Amino acid sequence: MKIGTAHFVSKRHAIRYYRNYNYEGDDGTAAVERKLAEGSIHIGKPALKPGERLLTIDNGTRYAVEWDE
Repeated sequence: MKIGTAHFVSKRHAIRYYRNYNYEGDDGTAAVERKLAEGSIHIGKPALKPGERLLTIDNGTRYAVEWDE
């Protein structure tokens, strides 16, 4: 099983990801700053539980966690 996370490789990657959503003409920077302040996204790798593997998805932009069922 694989699930995407709200953890991004870097702030630059998060901005690139959110730029695609064109929040009110924002290039992604304001959206990322707001989401970081709210705690709805994170920069860096998420904590893993035993048996989980870390992957990057969305063209290397954010992390996903994979495990065997």
